[in-house]
Amino acid sequence: MVTALQQVRRHPAVPVLLRTTTTLALLTVGYFMLPVTLDWGSPRLYLQLLVSVLALVGLYVVLRQRVRDSLRRKEQPYARVEWLLAALYLIILSFAVVYAVIGVHAPDQFVGIADRMDALYFSVTLMSTVGFGDVSAQGTLGRAVVTVHMLFNLIYIGTGIRLLTGDRSIGATPGPDGH
Repeated sequence: MVTALQQVRRHPAVPVLLRTTTTLALLTVGYFMLPVTLDWGSPRLYLQLLVSVLALVGLYVVLRQRVRDSLRRKEQPYARVEWLLAALYLIILSFAVVYAVIGVHAPDQFVGIADRMDALYFSVTLMSTVGFGDVSAQGTLGRAVVTVHMLFNLIYIGTGIRLLTGDRSIGATPGPDGH
């Protein structure tokens, strides 16, 4: 007799959720440990660099295994969702790093970015298209980066919709009936 817990464990979404959670955790650790200033005399810098590198190595191992699994099996359920979530979070964290560095080195470019958490919060609000208005770009550099981020959002959302719906009509070879 199969218990409810065993049924949940057998669901194809469970390994996807575990891999995605591991990927997100490793990316988050790497993000918060990545130094935004380089004070080579500080022992904390070396610890931050070490933890960041270890998180990236862990991420590499997880992604390498995922790519190998993808190559072994044709189309796994939820594979597109898993890759889209990882890409989404990587985009969010990449822009958050840029905002954090700008916030430290050119604080006049943004209103409301004082630390990494503010930068991550701003990146998430931009990606989700919410925009509360409590953090905003004030300088030319800040506005330029936010503009690039918004363009990334448009491309990512369009690509994500296309991948999730399985629409391959753009660039696809027409069938015998010409469609």
